[in-house]
Amino acid sequence: MELHGNLAENLQAAVNSAKRHKDHPVHPETVRFWADLLQHARSLRAAGHEEALAVDPLLAELDLAVAQRSA
Repeated sequence: MELHGNLAENLQAAVNSAKRHKDHPVHPETVRFWADLLQHARSLRAAGHEEALAVDPLLAELDLAVAQRSA
């Protein structure tokens, strides 16, 4: 996955977007991007990348938003 900016910035932007669109429809490709971003962050974290270790709160927040959209 190619990110524009660092991981934390991308996760924060996704969380902000999810909050803005909480009660509104979101394009399926957007939800897919959020899920892909989560997967990417988790794989970096599992590999021990320092950048990914500091974003747990953002991961949790975005994970919840994706789960709510997927339900």
